[in-house]
Amino acid sequence: MAISFNRLKKIEKNTVLLPELSLTVQTGEIIAVQCENEYIGHFFELLNQPHQIKKEAITLPEGGFQSVYLFQQTDGLYKRLTVMQMLKFWCKLYQKQADLELILNLCELQTCATKKAKLLTRSEQCRLLFASALIQQAAVYIFEDPSLSLDLQSKHVLHNLLIHLADRGAAVLLFTPTLEEAIRLGHSVYRYSNRGIRQLEQDIEDTEDTVEEKPGEEMSSIQVQLDKISAKIEDKIILFNPLEIDYIEARDGQTYLFVNDEEFASSNTIKTLEERLEPLGFFRCHRSYLVNLQRVREIIIWSKNSYSLRLDNPPGSTIPLSKGNYSKLKELIHL
Repeated sequence: MAISFNRLKKIEKNTVLLPELSLTVQTGEIIAVQCENEYIGHFFELLNQPHQIKKEAITLPEGGFQSVYLFQQTDGLYKRLTVMQMLKFWCKLYQKQADLELILNLCELQTCATKKAKLLTRSEQCRLLFASALIQQAAVYIFEDPSLSLDLQSKHVLHNLLIHLADRGAAVLLFTPTLEEAIRLGHSVYRYSNRGIRQLEQDIEDTEDTVEEKPGEEMSSIQVQLDKISAKIEDKIILFNPLEIDYIEARDGQTYLFVNDEEFASSNTIKTLEERLEPLGFFRCHRSYLVNLQRVREIIIWSKNSYSLRLDNPPGSTIPLSKGNYSKLKELIHL
């Protein structure tokens, strides 16, 4: 065990700001927690004021908080320093020896080495901040929504960085408000809400939804007669043409339809919708997601075990594709 939170919580004036959190991160693990931004903010506020944390509420690695690295969106850079000067500054600050050329390569900053921080793009600045994690060499790394506003190149860098830290024997914990990012980045994924924290299973192959074929029985695609898919807003029921729907997500026991960057709650389960919509070109890409394949623009391969689908809807949504269903999708679209 590298770090453990033991019923950690924050209450002010009879208001629960941070629900009870019990979670252990082992060395070599990458754990992603999906939760509201409000909880992420309160969690990092608490970590920045360790004197407010009860001793029994957190078990730290040897070295205490000195062995814990926090990546926060409020972290800044000395804008007048170049990338290389910034790396050397961190080496001096943390009193660490580091292979700066290796770090530049890992963070894909080779072409920016002599560029001042103020001239870097937002994504390049984030990659430079990621480099500080490689220099500090902590036992535990905790990240605040690290993929926020990153471009595709920088998301690849982040993904490889987390794997590098875990392979080096560190425990990695990250918080993000986006389930797709949590699934993409974490070995294990948890959802944290006012009801506490629970682990999510990530692959559809293990679920109870698996259908066992009877010997000699052929699975056939039967055209389903359906008109509309219903969703409810307050006291109104809205009816959608199935092909209007970009994708469907199941979370916290509720199913949501995503149409033109808006979400609508449905009374149907994702399994029921899968059965109804599969003949119309919908594909169960992940335990929690059903996608309209007509909306899929790209298949993004992050690593041999991590995939996403990018849609051609206005926000350019990305949703997770599980490892097992990547093979099924390739067969389906004849790749």
